Amino acid sequence: MFNLILTGAIFGILYSIKAIFVVTQKRPKPWNWLLTVIYSSVTIGFFLWCYFTTQQWEELRVNNQDLLDFAVGGFFTLAVTTLIIGVIHLLDDLVYLVRWIVRKFKKRSIKPNHEEDIVPAKKMSRSSFITKVGLGVGGFILGSFAWGLTKGKFGWKIFEHEIAFDNLPPEFDGARIVQISDFHLGSFKNNFEPLEEAVQMVNDLNPDYIFFTGDLINTYATEAEAWIPVFRKLKAKKGKYSILGNHDYGYYGDTTDEEQEQIKLGVIEMNKRMDFQILVNEHAILEHKGAKIGLLGVENWGESHWFPKIGDVAKAEENMPEVPFKILLSHDPSHWDMHIQGKRPDIDLTLSGHTHGAQMGLRIPGVLEISPAALMFKRWAGLYFEGKQALHINRGLGYLMIPGRIGMPPEISLLTLKRQKA
Repeated sequence: MFNLILTGAIFGILYSIKAIFVVTQKRPKPWNWLLTVIYSSVTIGFFLWCYFTTQQWEELRVNNQDLLDFAVGGFFTLAVTTLIIGVIHLLDDLVYLVRWIVRKFKKRSIKPNHEEDIVPAKKMSRSSFITKVGLGVGGFILGSFAWGLTKGKFGWKIFEHEIAFDNLPPEFDGARIVQISDFHLGSFKNNFEPLEEAVQMVNDLNPDYIFFTGDLINTYATEAEAWIPVFRKLKAKKGKYSILGNHDYGYYGDTTDEEQEQIKLGVIEMNKRMDFQILVNEHAILEHKGAKIGLLGVENWGESHWFPKIGDVAKAEENMPEVPFKILLSHDPSHWDMHIQGKRPDIDLTLSGHTHGAQMGLRIPGVLEISPAALMFKRWAGLYFEGKQALHINRGLGYLMIPGRIGMPPEISLLTLKRQKA
């Protein structure tokens, strides 16, 4: 994936240089070349600096997270911005190529300098128009990244869903669940104020239950220590429950098997000190107005070979009494596709996180939502129904690798359970 991004960035930079050359062609030739050379030098130089700086990932993650965030943010900003410009120009070149082939086929003479682009005086040529459109779109993307890497990563958004089931006990009709996920506290560097605001937003929703679906940390349990007082403030009338995510095992650092086990135990302890009842292949019985439903919480199970595959629903169900309705907390949504949907029809609602919505995308509420996450996950955000089984994927509160949120806001989910009317 990284090599694909790197290739796209190089392609985009080369095309963006072409765009600068075209858009400055009406200036005197020395200025045309000078502006192109300056742009090329700055862009290529900055890109190389970002690339080689990110190669020191482990060292900077420990010793200079701010520098690492700047380099990673700069790399992705430059890569995506120039790639968009490049794609627009590539389409223009393809149009020109097709027209050239058609004319060649018709044995018509082809004159140099894009003669087919020549239009009446005072009108802009197609190439010039495409260039300016490309640069305009690139400027918009650049602005979006600048916002997402600074303010956007703290732009908490509440997503609300009503989810109806015909087997939900009537006493649970209207029960309010807040789902939060993927804190990745190591990325916040003890920047408490923004997350304290998110905690207050959760409390203002007056939830019956709060479910946290994993990834408390990035690598080390100690990343969560200073955050205990913040997340102890989360309030739910009926209880707070949590599970582990793939990052909660210490797999992503230079750690031994023994250290990873200690990290896992440390994360479990941190959850408890935040007043979460953490479910590690375990279950709890939720009571609401005298009725009971089951809550299962499993360890991580991910389809990718990179991720732990130790989530065990059967183990979580051991000694569980009969209940009419079951909710499963499972960090990675691929677990639902591989082992729950259609295979365990007694599990009515599954809550997952993990995808972050790729922390990047384009959302037009109620109309369109696209994200690179769709290239990696069959289901990546929001609510899905297959038959009578539902899956909800939270886009996460935190961020990882890309130090921001570009068009994909950090999410607080309010899920209201409803009794399906006959």
